[in-house]
Amino acid sequence: MNRRLRIVIISVSAAILPVLLAPMPRFRKPFSTVVEAADGTLLGARIAADGQWRFPPPDSVPHKFTKALLTFEDNYFYYHPGVNPVSLLKALKANIKAGRIVRGGSTLTMQVARMAGENPERTYTRKIIEILSALRLELVKPKKEILKMYAANAPFGGNTVGIEAASWRYYGTSCYSLSWASAATLAVLPNSPSLVHPGRNRIQLQKRRDELLEKLCKKGIIDSLTLALSLDEPVPDEPAPIPDLAPHLTSRFFSERPGLRSVTAIDAFLQQKVQEIVNSRQRILQNNHIYNSACIVVRVNTGEVLAYAGNSTLPETRENGGDVDIIRSPRSSGSILKPILYAGMMHSGLILPNTLVPDIPTYFTGFAPKNSDLICSGAVPASRALAQSLNIPAVRMLRIYREEKFLELLRLTGFTTFREPADYYGLSMILGGGEVTLWELAGVYASLSRVLNRYCMEGRYSGSDYHPPVLLRKENNPDISEAGIVPLSASSIWLTYKALQKVNRPETETGWQYLVGSSGDFAWKTGTSYGYRDAWAVGTTPSFVIAVWAGNADGEGRPGLTGTGAAAPILFDVYSFMKNSESFPAPYNEMSVVKVCRESGYRAGPDCPDTEDEWICTAGLKSEMCPWHKVVHLDKSKKYRVTTECADISEIITEKWFVLPPAMEYYYKFRHPEYRSLPPLAPGCSEDKELPLMELIYPVPGIKIFIPRDQEGKPTRIVAELAHRHPSRTVYWHLDDRFAANTKFLHKIELLAQAGDHVLRAVDQDGFTVSCRFTILNSLK
Repeated sequence: MNRRLRIVIISVSAAILPVLLAPMPRFRKPFSTVVEAADGTLLGARIAADGQWRFPPPDSVPHKFTKALLTFEDNYFYYHPGVNPVSLLKALKANIKAGRIVRGGSTLTMQVARMAGENPERTYTRKIIEILSALRLELVKPKKEILKMYAANAPFGGNTVGIEAASWRYYGTSCYSLSWASAATLAVLPNSPSLVHPGRNRIQLQKRRDELLEKLCKKGIIDSLTLALSLDEPVPDEPAPIPDLAPHLTSRFFSERPGLRSVTAIDAFLQQKVQEIVNSRQRILQNNHIYNSACIVVRVNTGEVLAYAGNSTLPETRENGGDVDIIRSPRSSGSILKPILYAGMMHSGLILPNTLVPDIPTYFTGFAPKNSDLICSGAVPASRALAQSLNIPAVRMLRIYREEKFLELLRLTGFTTFREPADYYGLSMILGGGEVTLWELAGVYASLSRVLNRYCMEGRYSGSDYHPPVLLRKENNPDISEAGIVPLSASSIWLTYKALQKVNRPETETGWQYLVGSSGDFAWKTGTSYGYRDAWAVGTTPSFVIAVWAGNADGEGRPGLTGTGAAAPILFDVYSFMKNSESFPAPYNEMSVVKVCRESGYRAGPDCPDTEDEWICTAGLKSEMCPWHKVVHLDKSKKYRVTTECADISEIITEKWFVLPPAMEYYYKFRHPEYRSLPPLAPGCSEDKELPLMELIYPVPGIKIFIPRDQEGKPTRIVAELAHRHPSRTVYWHLDDRFAANTKFLHKIELLAQAGDHVLRAVDQDGFTVSCRFTILNSLK
């Protein structure tokens, strides 16, 4: 090899090797947790683990800050290889003349190297290392990346690091919205942040800023008018708190994605409005010592969360569980799950929309559901039972549907908080025996609305429609799988929503009429847990879902804490703000029109005299025909029933009659004066065996009864009750074949029984009998 070439290679290697061996500038400091709205608005941030406000690096450096920074720090940034020899020579000359280091001559790249080394003491040795590191950095990083490294890690005074944190702390705005004056102020701060600081030495800071603004004008970067306006802007005062528009959401990301920038789908304006509504209503609720409430708004078509008010932010709330994120907290569901059961039963063809459901006193071992008004109506249409949130019909419907099947339906639609087997919850599952979160509640209703929208627009189902709410903006989320079971048909969902749009609500909860107004196609449901501990409200349109909870984070119940009274006002305030005129489309192509009995709501049978056409789920075609219309035989006066055994066939008039079972009839006729009880039999006629005259209301067959004791320690008695179609008949009661009492008109008696199995038998004066076996669990001794 040519000697001259070897010398060149050795010389080049000697020059490059130190650069390659120099430390590569790297920043390993922790970042703050930053949460942004869809439009980039800062929703909140949490300080980094080292106590610094250091935001994750931005995607780009703002134009104004870049121009101001390069004009102030490094005019030749885009031209030098990381080191500016002219600047270094000038600095060396000034330092020799002063006898100490008075000027650095560092380029922006060298400053990045120095910041990566945690700003060590200035020495000539350190300067050489910075030069080598800067050269190496320039070899592997483009200029834009180096500029981003500087902007993200430059010190801006106190515990503020990086242009983004500085913009929010000093100006309360994004770095992309800075004025020229603001950009110039922040450009001069990192040069000596401890000496030139907004909270002190403001005159010196303003002087440096103004000098920079004038340089920008001389270079033609800004015009004279912009200069004049910028010079009039004041420099900032002490750093301000970071915005906290969604404190509970920010805390959630601090827990789940610490040190990252999370760009959410939140609508910043809606977020502020929803939080204002929650706080406004909370001021009223706290008069009743109700201190917590929350609201979440979800966009239906994507599942994106538009607003996330995890709790009230009032001072009183902070002292009473205000830090608790209610949206993620499991709470007793109350009756908020009833629409899922209603839809499931129609999807399975077990009921039609207005099928009459028993609403009579109902007893199970250890469980006796009651309606909120403590009144039984005998029988109510299923849709009305849903709209009025009646408990007894819901429990009876669940018993038909089966607890195991309902639990599976809840899990398929998106509820994950039901982790125990079905027998753990039992029938109380429909009345709050399990827990749900506001997060999953909103997600399930959004999923149901998505299913309905897709089917009506595309005529198909997709398993991907069932998924939880989405916090991050769509492009930041992984694709949702198309796989999955579609547990509810579009028709069952649409019919459920139609029932929830009816403006008849629980009679014990007044004021709902004023909330509803002209809500039209807004499908909404409220719920209240046992002991008045949790108030729920959820509503949906084709575009969005609103879910609300109110109560106390510590679980304390309060009188008047109901879904309608506490949660629904927030629901409708938010709905009024977002109101639109959209209606859910009807999936008619998977529905059928059938004749239904107007009185019973069942498919019309041959004996139903009054029918109407009704849209139902196709599965409803296999549902039962009306079981309660009978053909009865009357004498010519129509006052008595007769049979061919006691009347000539030519004297008999036939009529179709609506006949409910005795217990249902007993309560139904008090609420329905138009109901006609069967006429009595004519003398000499025998009773129709197919029409039971009596029905035990309590006890029911197979029940196990625990007898409590009164305040004096004496055992209380069982109150047995039955319904008779003809209350004036005398009924004789027997317990274990021993006569106990006889009743007339009001058929109730008190019984005292020892622990063990017993048989209760009731016989009326005409010999008709009903009986049941039951068990007493505790002894009277």
